[in-house]
Amino acid sequence: MLGISRTTTTIETSFSTLRYAVTLLATIALMLAFAPGRAAAQVGPAPFPQPPTTLTPPPVGTPAPGLQGAPEPSESPSTPRPARLSAFGVTAKRVAFYSNRYVLTAEGAVKLQLGDGTRISANTFFMDLRLNRFVAAGDVTLVTSSGTYHGAAFSEYFDFDRAYFIPVTSEPDRWTYTEGQYAHPLFGREMPGDAFFLPDLSGQSVFCYSKKAVVDPRQSIRFTPASLNFGLTFVPFPTYFLNFSSNPNFAQNALPGSEVDGPYDFAGGAHGLATAHLRYDPADNVFFAYEQHQVSANHYLVFAVSPLTRPLKVYNLLGFDRLSPKVEIQVSLQETAFQHDFSQPLSATAYGNLEVTAGLHHSYLQLNADQYYESLLSQPQPGIGGLLYYGDPSHNWVPDHPNDVSLSWIGYRNPIGKLPLYLQLRSSIGLDHDWLTPLYDDLPDIGTIVTQWSHGAGMNVTTQQIKLLPDRSGQHRDLLLTASFDKQRQWFSMPHYIDTQVETASLSRAFTPKVNALVSYSITNTGDFWGSKQLDVYPPTSLSGMNAAYSPFTLEQFPGYSAFRGFATVRSLNEQLLFTPTTRLTLTFSMRENHDFPVPIPGLPVISGGVTFWQNYGFTPYQFTGDVRYRINNILALDVARAYYFNFGGYQRWSPEFLITLLR
Repeated sequence: MLGISRTTTTIETSFSTLRYAVTLLATIALMLAFAPGRAAAQVGPAPFPQPPTTLTPPPVGTPAPGLQGAPEPSESPSTPRPARLSAFGVTAKRVAFYSNRYVLTAEGAVKLQLGDGTRISANTFFMDLRLNRFVAAGDVTLVTSSGTYHGAAFSEYFDFDRAYFIPVTSEPDRWTYTEGQYAHPLFGREMPGDAFFLPDLSGQSVFCYSKKAVVDPRQSIRFTPASLNFGLTFVPFPTYFLNFSSNPNFAQNALPGSEVDGPYDFAGGAHGLATAHLRYDPADNVFFAYEQHQVSANHYLVFAVSPLTRPLKVYNLLGFDRLSPKVEIQVSLQETAFQHDFSQPLSATAYGNLEVTAGLHHSYLQLNADQYYESLLSQPQPGIGGLLYYGDPSHNWVPDHPNDVSLSWIGYRNPIGKLPLYLQLRSSIGLDHDWLTPLYDDLPDIGTIVTQWSHGAGMNVTTQQIKLLPDRSGQHRDLLLTASFDKQRQWFSMPHYIDTQVETASLSRAFTPKVNALVSYSITNTGDFWGSKQLDVYPPTSLSGMNAAYSPFTLEQFPGYSAFRGFATVRSLNEQLLFTPTTRLTLTFSMRENHDFPVPIPGLPVISGGVTFWQNYGFTPYQFTGDVRYRINNILALDVARAYYFNFGGYQRWSPEFLITLLR
């Protein structure tokens, strides 16, 4: 399966390592020349010519000088001009982007060129990216196809295709332009109260400085060059591409996990985004990765390769397409290859997943298919001892090709009469096949099985949020109860079935606007029923070869496993306290208590994705986790967590390392 996260990159390192990676990213990026995602000649601001003599408009009802023969101002609609609503360029002595307000500003010798060729010069520029409007103020010069005008301020509302202008004339006046009709201003019209509003940005932190920006409304900004705020200092880059599109498909992530990730968006457009990554983990140290997005409103393609500079590379491709309002398809492909640079690999494995979802009346169908390729390479010549491998025996060749497919029907959550309950039903049918490694091998009276059919049915009953203790003060401090019951049975062409039942209840309450608490209790029962063959499949010696199981770390015996016959129970009590002293800081304290059968067995420390953790068999009896999250700005947040295991097995106390996560 693809190890992919949409919004986080896991980091497990000290702060000194983080500073080292960020500094190295800045140093290397300075040596790179990145290709622009949109031709500057198409949208960039052109050199400003010397404006001609200022034209003074006449009284309302007569054509303005320089517009002899033009019709009188009219409110009649005209043909829209989409070009003027497209990307436009901004140059100034200083261009700044405030990420926590999503505001773009420019100061000193400001020059703009709009998409239709209209040019504006001013002392100050301000654009609210959320409201999709800008204001240019102070010694404004407006150069249009119909003439040149001086004024005090000019504002543009892209969503309404309206512009407002305060000209410098012999008498006070205000002009309104609709659909870019500069030859036909509407004189003296009422304007919005905030048409020329300039916000107070004092005390706000700047994320990026530049001298030139190309703004695509509702989509993106390209800064050339760019100095990015890394907290302690501003680091220069040749260019920076900021994508703020509302299209959620840009948020898809195809990169595997790492401990440190420094993303750098260097090219893009309305439908694409190219990102270079400088990453770190203990296995590969510092390395480069690359990710590419291609999206539209109904589809996305995301490709990633990581690491670029190490032999063991992971290639990921995610695809999605909404074929119709009720049918969508999703594909996930992954290849893991050991290759020096991009030469012929010594080993290559792959995985593919296809998911098709079709909406029905109050339900939907979902087809899910998995394909596994243990080796994509052709069979090599036998080597030492007749083994099949490439290079050396560590790159062994395995022709295994397991696959599975399932079709599921999932109903919507429907209310049960007037009760505070919801019911959801589901069913499925599936097939598993593996010709090389049998699913079951040499079972008594059954033999070897390489293909297995299955079908299943399940139900879920969930309560609404029930107020056990309503808060009469109106401060929303109610004690809330939610509960759920889930039951599923899966039958197999082999003579057995698996039952899974989960019961959960939780209580939550907000004590103050800054303090929230949650307590939940769950019971999970799992049973693998083989009837008369139960002891053949789960004999007393099945786990250890003896009448006991052993800890691989301490060799401690767990004789209770001799009673295991394929039936397990997990009981979990979870308590969580959430404290938010400020809007930037969140503290979370969690405690989990587990009482399981069979009892858990302490295991060895392992490293996966650069993170070290204990690989126990079953859930740890007691686990406390502390988490601190600090919001650096509107784009980045830092999360630091660590767990304590109460001396489980006599040696598991604190988790081996702090878990540090950057959230983007």
